[in-house]
Amino acid sequence: MSNIFTLTLIGSLVGITGTGLGGLIALSIVRSNNKFLSSLLGFTSGLILAVVTFDLLPESFSVGGFFTGIVGILLGVLTVIIIEDFIPVFYKTYQKTNKNNFLKTGIILGIGIAIHNLPEGLAVGSSFMFTTQMGFNIALVIALHNIPEGMAMATPLKISGMPKTKVLLLTLLSGIPTGIGAFIGAALGNISNFFISLCLAFAGGTMLYITCGELIPNAKKLYNGRASTIGLTIGFIVGVIVSR
Repeated sequence: MSNIFTLTLIGSLVGITGTGLGGLIALSIVRSNNKFLSSLLGFTSGLILAVVTFDLLPESFSVGGFFTGIVGILLGVLTVIIIEDFIPVFYKTYQKTNKNNFLKTGIILGIGIAIHNLPEGLAVGSSFMFTTQMGFNIALVIALHNIPEGMAMATPLKISGMPKTKVLLLTLLSGIPTGIGAFIGAALGNISNFFISLCLAFAGGTMLYITCGELIPNAKKLYNGRASTIGLTIGFIVGVIVSR
């Protein structure tokens, strides 16, 4: 039992440290200049697209098969569509429409990232049950991998006008499911490949939808120039490197 508790703590620290550090980075570099904000949103869009394309979905297809991955993507997109009808309850105090859009984007991204962190926690817990060295290696990779996700979540929340302390708290909270996943992985040892595959594809679907439907269009609205496109390209390249 103490071993499971330790692995749960490690998983929680991995998730919280990664997304929290990403949130801190985003909060420290976000400026009020629209051109800069547009390029930053483009950068985070590129990051997400690369992570989904070269990490989440290939892993989902590899673990659970093509059909399971496609079902997970569709379920993720459908869930975001349903959530979009309820999100206004959470941002009704924000008066400006453009700020509402960014707040909605940040919240939905946070949900997708939190869901994505659950199977990552499963990987941490189950790998520690295999060998300690493998567990630490996986934990380090996931912590680094979560940094750009924390940046992607924090950027639209900050632009929406949300206080920095709340933005940081939300990015930290999005990492908690990693600990829950680590607990499950340590307790059960072997998790169903179908479940892992579905979770990965589900998270990929949510992030794909919100990136294409919210992040990229909002980046263009902020500054109608090349800034967001250049940012997206750079972010995509960085995302490919991170995924590797």
